[in-house]
Amino acid sequence: MIDEDSLITTPLPLATLPKPSEDVARLLERGQVKFKSGGPRPSQANGYRSTGVIDRQFDAETQFRLNYDFVSRCRWWWSGDVLWVRVRYPKLGLTVTHDVWLRTFPTEISEFWNSDLIKHELDHIRLSTDPRVLGRFRAAVEAEDRLQFPRAEVEELLELKLDNVSRRHLTDDQARQLINSRVKAHFQQTFDLIEIRYRELDRQTAHGAFAVPQTGPLRTWLEQSSQSLTTESDRPASDSPEDE
Repeated sequence: MIDEDSLITTPLPLATLPKPSEDVARLLERGQVKFKSGGPRPSQANGYRSTGVIDRQFDAETQFRLNYDFVSRCRWWWSGDVLWVRVRYPKLGLTVTHDVWLRTFPTEISEFWNSDLIKHELDHIRLSTDPRVLGRFRAAVEAEDRLQFPRAEVEELLELKLDNVSRRHLTDDQARQLINSRVKAHFQQTFDLIEIRYRELDRQTAHGAFAVPQTGPLRTWLEQSSQSLTTESDRPASDSPEDE
């Protein structure tokens, strides 16, 4: 017999949960966090982030969604078979939102924020809201204020053939499409960095079964992210655990 309740996902509005501490409240606001319970595990049902563990029942899962938007101003010119684009960004933003899924509705609701399960999911959120990680995206994009595109790359990205000089005029939309290809590449690197840190957290804690080690890069990441809740820092973060 199928348990129909297990197929239904129910939102858990923050107003229905105990009041969190000030630090946690700031973290939830920064991460635009939503809680839900019941139904199938999202990554299993939708093919999202793999847990890397086979045939294990998980009681919770955090998924982050990263989005970028920008406004660019540019001028471009050809130099032989190379297109140069000089660009600046009056607007450049990166936002992150989170869904925290719980297998079952918490029975001890008064101890919600004190449970090891929720503390582990909050650690995930700390990693993906770390302003140094998000600031890395802005710094990397703005550092490339003069973009270079070989003709073959322009043809591939724009799906057109530039076989003579007279056909090499580009529209504003086409120029923005080229710029977006570079912004998107930096976005993907930032997304991958968060994924790396999520996996490292799960690896070192066995998906929350053990406490975070007292020393090491993971502990440093989490502590620095927590400190930034009261002291914002846009220092770009490094790509690998060994660099910090």
